Amino acid sequence: MPGSPQGPQGYTDLVHAMAEQWREHLALVLCYIVIGAYWLQHHYSGRIYARSDHWFGAINLLFLLAIVVVPYPIRIWVFDLGTAFEPVASVVFTTGVALIACAWMAKWFYGVVGRRTMDERLAADFIQQMTRRYGLAASTQIVAVPISAFSPRIGVAVTLLAVAFFFLPQPRPRYHPGEEPSLRDVSDG
Repeated sequence: MPGSPQGPQGYTDLVHAMAEQWREHLALVLCYIVIGAYWLQHHYSGRIYARSDHWFGAINLLFLLAIVVVPYPIRIWVFDLGTAFEPVASVVFTTGVALIACAWMAKWFYGVVGRRTMDERLAADFIQQMTRRYGLAASTQIVAVPISAFSPRIGVAVTLLAVAFFFLPQPRPRYHPGEEPSLRDVSDG
């Protein structure tokens, strides 16, 4: 294995040895994509949330747990791709990513109810728009789980398309008339 303390283990060509580890590389890329997509949304949500409390922090920890754990189901799928275990591995993969979406939605709904943690200056139609956007993405990821049970690669593709949605630019927050934050507020968030 390239880079291992035991040395090249019989390989005479490092490039060939690395090419044989394509599954490791694919798992790394998929982890980067999934975690990166949610990092972008987490960064964006700094413009939406204005405060925190104990329970919001606790839900955020569940979200972080789902993020930390996701490399495991991704590796299971990548290493069982093309084997008899691919159907089960696909369900594990889609479930792992759906858990991130569920934790994200728990955080969202906790913050929306009574505007516990949301910026109170945000317009109601903007909050509704974001609820629909996030809800559609999360629902798609949840629906991908049973799809992957019957059609493994289609279920994984649906999940990855839902994740790709988070790479698109999100709408600029809209505020109640006259309550837009100052430029200083926007640059700090």
